[in-house]
Amino acid sequence: MLRAAAVVGFASVLGLLSTACAQDCETTNSDSVTYAGGNVDASGTVYETGAWDEPWLHFPPGRRFSLEHGLGRKPYVINTYLSFSEDPLSTKNNASESAGNQAVIEAVTDMAVQVRNDSCADFYLRVTAATTSSADAGAD
Repeated sequence: MLRAAAVVGFASVLGLLSTACAQDCETTNSDSVTYAGGNVDASGTVYETGAWDEPWLHFPPGRRFSLEHGLGRKPYVINTYLSFSEDPLSTKNNASESAGNQAVIEAVTDMAVQVRNDSCADFYLRVTAATTSSADAGAD
């Protein structure tokens, strides 16, 4: 009898844990939003969706962005930053690099980077991408 109660209790705890870890919002079936804005530096090797002091992109749960980077080749470095504020540095809300499923990079091409918010949190997003210059394109 005591053993059966322990098994039932353990099963209840496992059920609560799996519910706590379960994602309760839809994040996989969103349409892609194309973003053709942002900045490319004078060398044509670094892209950013916006400068640190410019408004960041609203990045709600499930949002998928196709960021047209304008670099002309695939970036080899991509950084994603998140905040709970559209203007994190002036509002003192701060920002950080994303982690885990907060900003999933789904595709990288010579035209765009596709990133999706696979979490249930509502964020603001800033992305940077870098590639080599056309003069360095054939170098190792």
